Amino acid sequence: MNYRLLIFQFFLFTSPFIAQSQHVMGTVYERTPDQREVPLVDANVIFQGTTIGTTTDETGMFHLDKPEPSAEWLVISYMGYQNDTVKAEGQNIKVVLGKAIILKNVEVTGTTQDSYISSLNTQKTEIISSGELQNNACCNLSESFESNPTVDVSFSDAVTGARQIQMLGLAGKYAQVLTDVLPTVRGLSTYGMNYIPGPWIHSINLNKGSGSVSNGYESITGQIDVELMKPEASPKLFVNLYGNSEQRLEGNINAAQKLNDHWYHMTLLHGDMLQQPMDGNHDNFLDLPMNKTVSLMDRWKYDSENRIESMFGFKVLHDERIGGSINFNEETDKLTTNNYGLGINTNRVEAFAKSSYGFPLKPYQSVGLQVSGIYHNQDAYYGLRVYSGREKSLYTNLILLSVITNSQHKFKTGISYNYDDFDESFDSLQVMRTESVPGAFFEYTYDDLKKLSLVAGLRADMHNLYGFVVTPRLHLKYSLGNFSVLRASAGSGFHVANIFAENPAYLASSREWVIAEPLEPERAWNYGINFTQKFYTGPKEGTFSIDLYRTDFTSQVIVDADSDPTKILFYNLRGKSYSNSAQADLSYEWFNGFTTRLAYKLYDVKQTYDGVLREVPLVPKQRALLTLTYKTPDKHWEFSSTTQWIGEQRLPDTQLNPEIYQTITEAPDYFRQLAQVTYIIRSWEFYLGGENLTNFTQPNPLISAEDSFGPYFDTSMVWGPVTGRMIYGGLRFTLK
Repeated sequence: MNYRLLIFQFFLFTSPFIAQSQHVMGTVYERTPDQREVPLVDANVIFQGTTIGTTTDETGMFHLDKPEPSAEWLVISYMGYQNDTVKAEGQNIKVVLGKAIILKNVEVTGTTQDSYISSLNTQKTEIISSGELQNNACCNLSESFESNPTVDVSFSDAVTGARQIQMLGLAGKYAQVLTDVLPTVRGLSTYGMNYIPGPWIHSINLNKGSGSVSNGYESITGQIDVELMKPEASPKLFVNLYGNSEQRLEGNINAAQKLNDHWYHMTLLHGDMLQQPMDGNHDNFLDLPMNKTVSLMDRWKYDSENRIESMFGFKVLHDERIGGSINFNEETDKLTTNNYGLGINTNRVEAFAKSSYGFPLKPYQSVGLQVSGIYHNQDAYYGLRVYSGREKSLYTNLILLSVITNSQHKFKTGISYNYDDFDESFDSLQVMRTESVPGAFFEYTYDDLKKLSLVAGLRADMHNLYGFVVTPRLHLKYSLGNFSVLRASAGSGFHVANIFAENPAYLASSREWVIAEPLEPERAWNYGINFTQKFYTGPKEGTFSIDLYRTDFTSQVIVDADSDPTKILFYNLRGKSYSNSAQADLSYEWFNGFTTRLAYKLYDVKQTYDGVLREVPLVPKQRALLTLTYKTPDKHWEFSSTTQWIGEQRLPDTQLNPEIYQTITEAPDYFRQLAQVTYIIRSWEFYLGGENLTNFTQPNPLISAEDSFGPYFDTSMVWGPVTGRMIYGGLRFTLK
């Protein structure tokens, strides 16, 4: 690995410096419905007639050097806002963008894309707005990727209702999930993506490959950063009510208020429930567990309007799930052989604080502190098996941002500390582990303001259990001209397995859990290349993108469901383990309001099982996606349709089972269809839609359903939908 470190050090410390030219800087604001000016993050700032530019930082500021004296104008743009053009002069430029500008009774509005690829970020970043989330009327984060090709979502098993994601053909545990740049869905959070309601989400930033070293070492296949609604930029009141044909009910209330010129407050309340037993495939088991969930978040924002910004708050959650046999009665059957049942009770508390300070004499320099804490408590039973899990976590991150000589050379450096205390038990197995990890990082960004930009980072952490962990990462972007961009990335990641939380499908089965040896931490290298081409026919925009990524594991915990169908084995990798992923994506606006998106993915994912290199089970070799969206010119009607094609996938080997309990070796391909129509009038939105409209379901998702306490009972062989066609409807009300 030494040569890799040398390459990264070379980029970090020997990148060329170019002469400083005339410097311009300023701040971009958005005008909110109540006429407040709020800093706008990630706005595009480009010299007119060129591809030279940058994006605004966390405080809305930008810094640029003129490429030549004749560069007189800056064009500022942001998705859904009207562009502005200003003189490229001075170091105190102020730009305020509005969603609509009214001139002489004529309203000029910008075109809003529900999902787009940032053209200026060095790392490929796909941004999913709340518009795309509402097209699916998504109920939580785990259900918000139905119309997105980057993240794959499916049920993990046939009884618990847990959803799992995959990126680059690998399990979701290798993708780092952040909430407002703070790590949240990690550790024992089995249902963590279910715990973030869709109406709380403002947007989602998706990055493939290794992420920024400032966020830690856990990102291997990508980063999912969920940006929640902001107290200073949200409507005063938002209400969402949802119900579906499965009798699932959900309600959300978001309330924001401006307390004075500096303080803002927001409360977000969510509740959902499913209390109607459902057994569509008539196997005498509930297709989905009955559940009750309540969560509350309270957020405060302080803005001095000068140098200091702070946000802090807390979140509490209570979740109850009961499933299993259609005849199960918890009062009489719990932990008995009368009827198989499962119960999962989760209580979770999160607290966070973020603060930044901008230096008055150095407007390009700022320091920020991020702190978060999590307490997670889960008690569960699966038939006769009992699980208990406790987690206490603390995360701190101190970051300094500045420049080296000029804004073409920026850096980000800091120190971090991560503490995790885990206490788990399942059957006779017990895992108690305390991790204490101080670390430091340095990340250098170079942008020649013309064609080339790079981000090179290196972090070093001292893990109390696993020693010194070095994480180098590099991202490159090169503009080929004519709206063509080539990106490349390489980097390593480090992950400590939590085998119970990361494999919920096997908790409900009769499989015996066997930990064959002390499990080592997982380490991997990820490499990727991306080409993005934007094209225009008149005012209509299209984007073509192709990605190629490879992930190589040097250490991995193998989850072996093949060697013995009555056991699930955990042991360390001996041999090769890799994932190859290719994706092509084409989107185009055919006429005003009508947009299509077509994507295709090809996976080659293999691991060494007991000395034999085999395909990883339950990973489709191919996937395709087609989305159609249309918004009428009067803005009253919105239509969306998503068609998914899921290709063939290998299933775990069951040939050692009795013949009656053997399954097919490869699952067939199938289609899945989703659609929604929304009517908007003033502050009201009414929506009606459906999921799995083709009504395709996997036959017999349970093995040995009639003998659920026998040795062959297995809930983990899920490769397709376990519920049929579902119709939903609801309303949204917004008070600005």
